Amino acid sequence: MMRRYFAVLGLSTLLLTGAPAQAEEAVLKGAMFIKSDKSLFRSVFNQFVERVNETGKGLVRIDPVLGPEAIPSREMPNALSEGVIDVAGLPPAYYRGIILEADALQLASVPPAEQRKNGAIDYLQTRYNAAGWQFLAQYGYGLQFHLFLDEPIETLADLKDFPLRTTPTYRHFFDALGARQVETSRGELYTAMERGVVDGYANAMSEVAPAGWDEVTKYRVDPGFYHAVVTITVNKERWDSLSDEQKAVLSSAAEAVEMEMAPAMVAADQAEGQKMVDKGMTVITLSKDDAASLQDMALGAYWSLLEGENADSIGKLRPLLSK
Repeated sequence: MMRRYFAVLGLSTLLLTGAPAQAEEAVLKGAMFIKSDKSLFRSVFNQFVERVNETGKGLVRIDPVLGPEAIPSREMPNALSEGVIDVAGLPPAYYRGIILEADALQLASVPPAEQRKNGAIDYLQTRYNAAGWQFLAQYGYGLQFHLFLDEPIETLADLKDFPLRTTPTYRHFFDALGARQVETSRGELYTAMERGVVDGYANAMSEVAPAGWDEVTKYRVDPGFYHAVVTITVNKERWDSLSDEQKAVLSSAAEAVEMEMAPAMVAADQAEGQKMVDKGMTVITLSKDDAASLQDMALGAYWSLLEGENADSIGKLRPLLSK
């Protein structure tokens, strides 16, 4: 009996101390700045979450994903910094006060894959890490903003004193145009257009119809400008707490975002733009000279803004993002 007792005791001790323990599944809290699942930007983030949860079963999952109904979009960057959320899908313009350099991603003429090869993302990662964040992926490169109007224009000069809804992303470009800028929230834009408070705004083509703005919009101006970039980032302290296997799941899903999901999103955005044209929206195509001026004004105004805020850091980054 004693021999049996010690044998059982020895087996129990081995099971408790000698066998490798399974790592506990990490549950990350996610947030995305757009609520509607009709948005392509939200759709890509949802696909990223699904990829993580499918490939990371038993290792890591993202649950739940909060929207602006739970945390106001402009407060999400602070929530990420403070660890209230662990993963966020946000435009860099929303957190330029935390990581200024990230705001340059929308100005890039070098695609994301090349940015990873030429050191641009490595440099940006040092800025993210210094702020307590970890960069995972970006999407929206090649998906541009366009001006949408309720009144027609013939030339770029017609936008002088034109009432446009503004945001920090467009403010300096609209200054260069000489437009009259009106600040309204995203949720107030429909009413502002309907009542003539503004006669235009800028956004991605695929965001117009889901918000209902196509009902109060008659014209789209071509060409577009900037890239409507959204980044996926993780709280650095939470990232550092993950195992190598858990990090690999997130990194693999991030690679899928840039290599698979993002290109499909750009094609879908173009299709949404065509749908609005098919329903009666008129495209105003600027002359070659005006089109070049629009691009020059948009890029020049924003690069100057960034360089004015941190000439050294932006000076290192700009050559890596520009052809």
